[in-house]
Amino acid sequence: MQGFKLVVLAAFLVVSSLFASEVKLKNGKVYSDVTILGRDDQGVEIAVPHGKIKLPLDKVESIDGVTIPQTEPAANSLPGPMALVYVHRWSMDVFLLVMGLMAMGWIGVLIWVQHDVKGMPEEIKRTNADVLLLPVLGFVMYLVERQRRLREGEAPRTLTGRVAGLAPGEAPKKRGLFGGRTKIAANLGARKRRVGMEFLDVDGNEIQVRKDMPEMTGIEAAREVLQDAMSERASDIHLEPQADGCRVRFRVDGALQERLIFTRADGLRVVAALKTLAQIDVAEKRRAQDGRFRVRTEGGEVDFRAATASAIHGEKMVLRILDRKTGVMGLGDLGMRKDMMERFDRVIHSRSGIILAAGPTGSGKTSTLYAALSRLDRKRLNIMSIEDPVEYELEGATQIPVNVKAGVTYEAGLRSIMRQDPDVIFVGEMRDAEAAKIAIRAALTGHLVFSSLHAKNAVGTIMRLEEIGVEHYQVSSALLMVLAQRLVRVLCRECREAYEATGTELSEIGLALEPGRRIYRAVGCETCDSIGYRGRTGIFELLVLDEELRKAVNEGANEQVLAEMAARKGLRPYREDGVEKILSGITSVEEVIRAS
Repeated sequence: MQGFKLVVLAAFLVVSSLFASEVKLKNGKVYSDVTILGRDDQGVEIAVPHGKIKLPLDKVESIDGVTIPQTEPAANSLPGPMALVYVHRWSMDVFLLVMGLMAMGWIGVLIWVQHDVKGMPEEIKRTNADVLLLPVLGFVMYLVERQRRLREGEAPRTLTGRVAGLAPGEAPKKRGLFGGRTKIAANLGARKRRVGMEFLDVDGNEIQVRKDMPEMTGIEAAREVLQDAMSERASDIHLEPQADGCRVRFRVDGALQERLIFTRADGLRVVAALKTLAQIDVAEKRRAQDGRFRVRTEGGEVDFRAATASAIHGEKMVLRILDRKTGVMGLGDLGMRKDMMERFDRVIHSRSGIILAAGPTGSGKTSTLYAALSRLDRKRLNIMSIEDPVEYELEGATQIPVNVKAGVTYEAGLRSIMRQDPDVIFVGEMRDAEAAKIAIRAALTGHLVFSSLHAKNAVGTIMRLEEIGVEHYQVSSALLMVLAQRLVRVLCRECREAYEATGTELSEIGLALEPGRRIYRAVGCETCDSIGYRGRTGIFELLVLDEELRKAVNEGANEQVLAEMAARKGLRPYREDGVEKILSGITSVEEVIRAS
C-alpha cells in the first residue's frame, strides 16, 4: 500500500509539472509554477502553495509570456470568459522528461554491468570505469569483450547469481545486485561487519601477497569467503567442483548449508589461492594434500586446516576453522544433567587414571575435555597437552602442537611430556596403539590423563581400547571414566512450534514418547536464518568404573555383559538423555534420531 501511494504522488507531481504556468504582474511580481484554475473578464484565478488567489485582470501583464490585451468589454456584451490566448511552453518539460529517462536507463545499465562482471576475469572488470564515463561507447566496448569471453568458454554469472548452464532448481540464489545476499543470507549479511585480515603461516609469520601474483584474484574472493564463514559461526568450509561451477558450503551447527556458487574458472582460482596460503603444492592436483594457515583479524587469530581431494570435476577442498578466541566452555554450558555433571566433576579431580571422551568426529569431545581441564587447579598442577592442532588456549597449561615435519608426533610429544614432571596430561586423540599404550602407561604411573577416542558409546569404548592393542588388565587398572556424547541442534526460541506427540516418533531407535505430550519442532525465522535451529548442545552417557566393572573387564567380559552390568548401575544411554531434551523443548525428535 505504501508503494502505491508513492507511485500516485510521483504521477501527480509529473502531471502538475507539465501544466505549470507563470503569471507576471505589472508591478514586476512573478508567480512561477502555478496552475490556472479559471479566467473571466474580471481576473485570473490561480493555485499557489498556500491556497488560491484571484488576480484582477488590469494588474496582470502576461501569462507564460503572452501579454494580456487591456480592452473594455462592450456595453451589450454578456459576462463570459475573457478573450485570452493561453500557450504553454512544453520544450523544457519534454527536455527534462527525456533526460530523466536516459538517466534511469544509464543507471540500469551500470547495475547490470556491475553484477555481470562478478563472473568475469579481473581484467574485464576494469571496463566498469569505461561504462561509467562513456555511457554508450563504454557499454558497447564491454559487450564486445564479454562476447569474446563467452566464445572462449568463460561462463559468467547470470543476473540471478547462478552460474550459466545450471538447472533452475540445482542451487538456490545466493547473490543479488552488487554481490548482496538475498532472502536467508540477507538478514545475516546486514549484521556483518567486514574486518581487515592478514594471512599468516603456521609459525605466525605474515604471508606476503604481491599484486602481481597469479593467485591474487583468487585471494580476494577467498578473503570474502573466509570472512563470511567466520561471521556465520561456521566450523568448516567446503569448496566443491561441479560440472559448470564451484559450490561453496558452510557447516553451521553441524549441518551443511549452501552459500554461493563460483564459476568454474573462479573456483579454480580460489582453490589455488587457498593452497598457496596453506603451503600446499599448487601444481599437484591428483593426490590428497593437507596444510594449514592462520589469519589475523582485529578480534584475534583464527587457524585454518586445509585438506584437498581429487574428484571427477576437479579438486575439492575442505577448510576446518579453529577459532581459539572463542574460549573454553564451562561444564554447565555442555548440557549435562545436574546429577551427571556432579559425578563427572568428582572423577576429574582424581589423582591418577585415564578419563576418555568418546564419540564420532565433530561430537564435541575436545570441548568437553577442555571444560574438565578448566575445573582443575592450574596454579598448583603442571598441566601439559599434545594436540593436533591446539584448538583452545588454556591459561596456565603448557600446550604442544603436533608438527610431523619437525618430528613432533603424538608418540614423541608424549615421551617428552613424561620427562617434564607433569601432573595432568591431555592427549588430543588416541589415534593408534602406540599413543594409547603410552597414555595408559602414564595413567598407571601416577598421572591423570585426559584423551578422546572414536567409539559408538561408553561401553564400546572399552572394546575399542582392546581392539587397538591395549591389554585387559591395563584397561581395568587405568580407566576411570568414559563420557560418550553426541551433539544435537537447539531449537530456535523465536520460532519453534509446539505440537502433541503421537507416541511413535522415536520408534525407529527403540524409544517411545507418551502420547499427547507437548513437544516442539523447527519452523524457521529471520533470527535463525530460516533454519529453525540456533546453537548446539550435547546428549551424554556416563560410565564410571567401579570394582565390579573392573573385574569384569579384567576377565575379558564381552560388550553385552558389560552393558547389562552398567545399566544395573545406573548407566542411561544418550538416547534417553535426548528424549529428556525433547520433552524440555530444547531440541526436536528429528535431531535426536539423526544423532543416534
